[in-house]
Amino acid sequence: MSTDDIYNLLHKSEDRLSDVAAASDVFNRQFGSELASWELKFHEQFKHRISGMKFRYYGFARYTHERSLILLTPSPWLTEGVFVQFPEDVELPNEGARIEVTGRHVALPSFIERSKSSPAAIFADSFEPSNVDYLSDILPPMNLKGLSRLLFENVGMAEASKQVFARLFVSSPPFQESVGGLTAGIQAIASKTQVRRLLRFMRQILPPTLRGRWPKTRNVSGIRVSTPPIWRMDIGQPGRKGMEELCVKRHDPSGFIEVSLGALTNQETAALPDVPLALASEDFWIETSNPSQFRLPILKSAITFQMMNPEVSRRSIESGTKHILSKLEGLKESFGLDDSAFARGHLLDADAYGRPLGALRLARSTARAYWKDKIATADIKHSWDRVLEPALKEFMDLTQLKSETERDWGKDRPIHKFNTKVLRALRKLDSGGSSSLGPTLDEISTEAGVESHVAAEALGKMKDSGVLYEPRIGHYRLV
Repeated sequence: MSTDDIYNLLHKSEDRLSDVAAASDVFNRQFGSELASWELKFHEQFKHRISGMKFRYYGFARYTHERSLILLTPSPWLTEGVFVQFPEDVELPNEGARIEVTGRHVALPSFIERSKSSPAAIFADSFEPSNVDYLSDILPPMNLKGLSRLLFENVGMAEASKQVFARLFVSSPPFQESVGGLTAGIQAIASKTQVRRLLRFMRQILPPTLRGRWPKTRNVSGIRVSTPPIWRMDIGQPGRKGMEELCVKRHDPSGFIEVSLGALTNQETAALPDVPLALASEDFWIETSNPSQFRLPILKSAITFQMMNPEVSRRSIESGTKHILSKLEGLKESFGLDDSAFARGHLLDADAYGRPLGALRLARSTARAYWKDKIATADIKHSWDRVLEPALKEFMDLTQLKSETERDWGKDRPIHKFNTKVLRALRKLDSGGSSSLGPTLDEISTEAGVESHVAAEALGKMKDSGVLYEPRIGHYRLV
């Protein structure tokens, strides 16, 4: 059966997600359900006969190691297609550009000399950038809510945090000279083992190429073709130098256009990512799940999001930045920080490429997730007010709590086993006066916003660990 016959058997508007396991990597996926519906449409548009032996192709240019020879592919996420031989004096199209090429099928003489055969190829009589509006042919993928629900069905975590991690798969386009993508870090107030399980689960959803293991070139019909460095996700516990490259210098040494980073951070690296998060034990759990069950639908959505490049005006960026700077000043005063918190790579990072860019990245990622091609000032402000500022507040509050408890009790206390809501409530209500009996169970549970039995259990654990005492039955004081 020919390739054309296979495509004709597939329903034109259907994008099946659940009937095939995508064991292959992103650039060598097979026909049918492993491809997104828009990729199938691109295959239909790929080749047109003009007359006789003359054909027109619409595809994406991929460089090879042969001079004046490119591989033209129907999708930017595949390394199968037709080779195009250009005249020696013609400037080649940009890598990754979608172009229209007209020509006749030819054999490649230099290739025949080496291997006695030639792959499918045409000689380019003419070529030009494709003026086809291919975005109009692409159906929007899962929106942010659907993506988050699918990814984190078996994860207990605040919805806002789930949507931050879902945005890693959506990514964000490059801005000016900086690499695109989105970075999020976790400072584990919860068990680090549990957080590592979450990161491992997220990493294994993607095929090897998109999580950092890729060959620089691929063998396509005996010709070496460059692997497209479009997007990858870095998940784990990178060192400070690697995080600074992505989060501060906005540069990827591997040369990818977009890089999303999800990192387990420490005191040295916690402030670097676009969105720093702190996860407390009472809010976080993860059940064992098989990541391969999610790979195909997540992969199709992730590569589809990359096709959208939401635009933003300079005026909107400047207005959004002014709003963010005023809010940063408020955070500095609220937490009693000095001006050094605004410095490059520090907690509030008020540099032009710091938190303002973080909010812009979030806004463009959100726009992609809802298939919008433009964002306005209101979108940047919304990303700050509804996502980034609440995450920063929670992060600073919890890390401050951890720092204070380690100072008072030492680092050997199992703080990750305590209910941080109850601990924060007790620290707030305990006046510290020598004659004070301390707050009651009801006062603590009300302040913490938890049920009395939850507060009682948490206080019991803390008492057994020697971090509080009861000067009178039902009253609690911190040691």
